[in-house]
Amino acid sequence: MAVSRRNLLRNSILAAMAFTAGPFRAWGVPVNNSSSNGGQSNITGGSLPNLDRAAFTGALGSSFQVSPASGQGNTVWLQLITVDDLPEITPPDLSSMAVQPPASSSPVPVTSGFVLSFLGTTSQPLAQETYTFQSDALGTFSLLLVPEPDGQTYDAVINLLQ
Repeated sequence: MAVSRRNLLRNSILAAMAFTAGPFRAWGVPVNNSSSNGGQSNITGGSLPNLDRAAFTGALGSSFQVSPASGQGNTVWLQLITVDDLPEITPPDLSSMAVQPPASSSPVPVTSGFVLSFLGTTSQPLAQETYTFQSDALGTFSLLLVPEPDGQTYDAVINLLQ
């Protein structure tokens, strides 16, 4: 089928109108603010300041009931086996840059972080996904789990702004 300029222009205009209508349709949809967490963090039964390195260090060796945050999938049990420091961030060597970045007046954020390692004994490894953790000591919270190549160990990185 030959494409004429007239057909190309007409179809382009129709496509442009369809793309611009999408955001207007989205703006007209009411926002549901009645979620269980009210737009806040996914933590219940405890507070964010209580979920620090000391809390997880105290929970070493304990088991957590873990289920996909999407609600689709099986619940499994994972055991917290280590709490390790994040590697130290090395500042970039600005003298090696051809173009110097602009001077920043904002302070550099200070963070503290750690890595949680969990051991699972499931026959099928868990996928990288956000999971809901339940513990009697720490309450209910959500973490992104990243599987290790061995298929039995999972890591979650916690990086807190100070």
